[in-house]
Amino acid sequence: PGEMREKERSEVDERSTHSIATTEPSSPRAYSPPAASQKPLSASTGLTQSTLLGAAEGSRGVVGGGKMPKWMVVRDALCKAAQDGDKFCELYGDIIANQSSVERFLQSSKGNVDKAVRDMKAYFKWRHEYRVDGIVDEDFSDLKARQEVYWGGVDKNGVPTLTWILRKHDANNQRPERFVRFFIHQIEIGMRASPNYPNTTFNIMVDLDSVGLHNNDTEMGSHLQPLLVNNYPKVRKALLVFPINWLASLLWDTLLKPILSTLQPDIEDKIIPLRGDFQAALRERFSPDELEVAFGGTQTLAAMRPPQPLPYKRVPCS
Repeated sequence: PGEMREKERSEVDERSTHSIATTEPSSPRAYSPPAASQKPLSASTGLTQSTLLGAAEGSRGVVGGGKMPKWMVVRDALCKAAQDGDKFCELYGDIIANQSSVERFLQSSKGNVDKAVRDMKAYFKWRHEYRVDGIVDEDFSDLKARQEVYWGGVDKNGVPTLTWILRKHDANNQRPERFVRFFIHQIEIGMRASPNYPNTTFNIMVDLDSVGLHNNDTEMGSHLQPLLVNNYPKVRKALLVFPINWLASLLWDTLLKPILSTLQPDIEDKIIPLRGDFQAALRERFSPDELEVAFGGTQTLAAMRPPQPLPYKRVPCS
């Protein structure tokens, strides 16, 4: 039995390479697509309840008077829910077993175990019903051609950057629901280009140059905000906003800040408004070949290779 359990643990580690990872930042453009011989995580080979709970027994340790670490408490509660018939928890055994994923939800719930369990249950339900697992394969070529939301370069710490050119947003000529789905599509493509998925961290760069009131889209914001706050906690590193003027400040307060603040509650400590010579400020954070010419670098957008998402298939508890 000991040898069999050890074999099970080894198989779990091998199957969960893509999901059970650290939160160290890494660039979507730093990884090549997997070789043909590399198999994605197989949804047909499940993580058993005994494997997950057995792993817990072997790794709990003693902290604070013998109490189990909170992330393990959350994990075990989710495993129990799957065992009791929660079909959404049952689908995502790889994320349940992922310490970094569980700890992100714990941090966003301020350490409240019960809330973290509820939030992760809702997250799994959303992933399934919103069809997130297959969203990177959907066709948004029309929206991509507008070059409004796209992955740019990486900063000097290797953190990838999602760029949003707000002046290109036309609230009158697109359905809010479809743009929101496109936004999630872009986030997922960049995050899955890292083996740290679903814990890939990233910057957001918001270009407010030449924005007008016609770019303000509160209906889109009301759709996007709850999806970000509920399903992507603690993944944003820095929020770079430029240039800053009175109109940009107005749009920031009414549209962007309510949306993007949901990615991280302590957004006030992370916002980096670039006043004055914003290009010089960006060059302090990015190498010139990781910045577009319009942002003070040497790279053209056409020359930037889009991130290549690694294959992901959920590993269910079964």
